[in-house]
Amino acid sequence: MSKEIDEDKAFEAALKGKMGWKCSCSLDIVDKESSLVELACKNCGKTFKSNVKKDYCMDCSRKVKVK
Repeated sequence: MSKEIDEDKAFEAALKGKMGWKCSCSLDIVDKESSLVELACKNCGKTFKSNVKKDYCMDCSRKVKVK
């Protein structure tokens, strides 16, 4: 079992060295632009972020669908 741990650490160190990262937490970072857009709710005026263009925030969209 310790051999597997040593191999994992060696692989992680090699990967970090190739990618220029300093810590293992950086392995989760992807250099990708966010698809979120800041929008304003037409009903209450609250600003929110969404990846889909919507007219209402989550709270107001629930109220509008009920009516």
